[in-house]
Amino acid sequence: MTEVPVWGMVLTPFTSDLAVDHASLAAHVRALLDQGVHGLVALAVIAEPSALAREERAAVLDTVLASAGDHPVVATVMALDDEGHLDDLRTLIPPRADRLAAVMLPVHSSDPELVAKRLQAAHLECGLPVWVQDYPGPTGVSIALDDLVDALRAAPAVVAVKCEAPPTFRRIHGLAVALPHLQLLSGLGGANLVEDLVAGASAVACGISQPSDLVAAARAWTSGGLPGALAEVARFSARVGVETQTGTSIAIRKEHWRRAGIIACAEVRPPQLPYPTFLSDLSDALVT
Repeated sequence: MTEVPVWGMVLTPFTSDLAVDHASLAAHVRALLDQGVHGLVALAVIAEPSALAREERAAVLDTVLASAGDHPVVATVMALDDEGHLDDLRTLIPPRADRLAAVMLPVHSSDPELVAKRLQAAHLECGLPVWVQDYPGPTGVSIALDDLVDALRAAPAVVAVKCEAPPTFRRIHGLAVALPHLQLLSGLGGANLVEDLVAGASAVACGISQPSDLVAAARAWTSGGLPGALAEVARFSARVGVETQTGTSIAIRKEHWRRAGIIACAEVRPPQLPYPTFLSDLSDALVT
């Protein structure tokens, strides 16, 4: 069975006064790589990009690239509006394009023609392969499966889709049948990893605090199929459960990285909710 690569989603650590903590960010990137991830995805939802100024996003991306060594890095442009999207696409990506593996864009419309147009235009603007994030949770944008297929067929620059529209396994299966050339990535913290792999996912991209768990599960799937992967996921399912709750997921993951000694502070910027301290005993039990 073909190896399933695991991509690490990079968060943005802050200091106690909410400045970007680049020393912690570099340590976080090194820890992701030390835990066995294949590559890195920067400035996605977990990085709180909408709470960062343009200059901060650029500086974050530079730190990720400087800390990644030879590992591939995908840069995300999360803005949904045309002005913000074009601003980042034209100022953030081109100066770093020779060091990037791809650019990832969220589905920004339910209209397949508009989606295809933006995806192809992004490729022409920066010259990079395009990843698509289909994640209606934070964006509020949903697209029907048939319309997504139409959009992707009209956008040959797309090479991968991060599939996070529930039920993820149905979306992955439909895309795998219709567009077998695409790399389909399981996400959502790995909570649905096994069913996504069964459905046809060929990679994983998640931001949980111990990505080595996902690496082990992916390797178990490759070497032993379903039984081994189920056993690995069962081992870390409790931690994934608490780390993927909407609203607190970023702060809880940051707190777990802090407890592991990787980042200095677990602060988040609004609108993210802070770490709920009454979960401290649970975090003690989950962070090993």
